[in-house]
Amino acid sequence: MVHFYYFISRKPGLSETEFHRYWREVHGPIAARIPQFRRYIQSHRIPFADSNLPFDGAAEIWLDGIEAVDELRREPIFRDGALRDEPNFIDIERVEWVVSDDHVMLDGPQREGMAKAVFRFRRKPGMRLKHFRRYWLDVHGALGVRIPGLRRYVQSHTVGAAYLYAEPRWDAIAQLWFDDERGLQAALESSHWNERVLPDGCEFIEMESLTWFAAREHHLIR
Repeated sequence: MVHFYYFISRKPGLSETEFHRYWREVHGPIAARIPQFRRYIQSHRIPFADSNLPFDGAAEIWLDGIEAVDELRREPIFRDGALRDEPNFIDIERVEWVVSDDHVMLDGPQREGMAKAVFRFRRKPGMRLKHFRRYWLDVHGALGVRIPGLRRYVQSHTVGAAYLYAEPRWDAIAQLWFDDERGLQAALESSHWNERVLPDGCEFIEMESLTWFAAREHHLIR
C-alpha cells in the first residue's frame, strides 16, 4: 500500500474549533465512504511550543498502490462528495500532498488520544537518494527507536515515482507517537534527543527544510 498525506489549512474566517469540528464530524464521514480508501486517519494539529509546520492538520489515506491515485480521481464519491466539500472548510490555496511508502521502525500502539509528532524534510544537498534512505533506515532509525517514552515510530519515504520527472519538494515524513503531550515534551528535552538524535539529523537532513507539528489522530477507517 501507499500512504497519501494531504496537508491542509483552515478556510479564512473559520476558527480552529470550527475547522476541526467540521473536518471530524461533517467531512470525515463523507470521505470515509470512498471505496478506494484502505485506511483513513485525520491528524489534527494540537498546540505545542516550537512546532512550525504551517498547516492545521493532515489527512492520511492508504491506497492499494500508486495506480489507485488515478482511480481515486475518477471515483464519484471522491469527486462529487469529498472533493466538492473541501472549500467549505479548507483553504484550497494552501494544501500540499506527499505519496509515500511506510517503514515501521517501532510497531507500538496507535490510539486516539495519543500525542504524535509529524516531521517533514528533505535530504542534504548533494546526497544521493539511495544513500539518504539507507542512512535514515539503518543509522538514524536505530537512534530513533531509543527516544525516551516513544511508543511508535514510522518513516514515510516519498515514492520513487515522484522522482521520475523532477525532484519532489519533500523526501520524507517521520511520525513519532507518545502517550500524551507530556511524553512528547519530555522526549524533546531528553539528552538522547539533543545529544544524539538532533546532531545525527545534520548528517543526512537539510535542517533548514525540517518542519513539524504535534497532532492528535481521529480514526475513520482502521
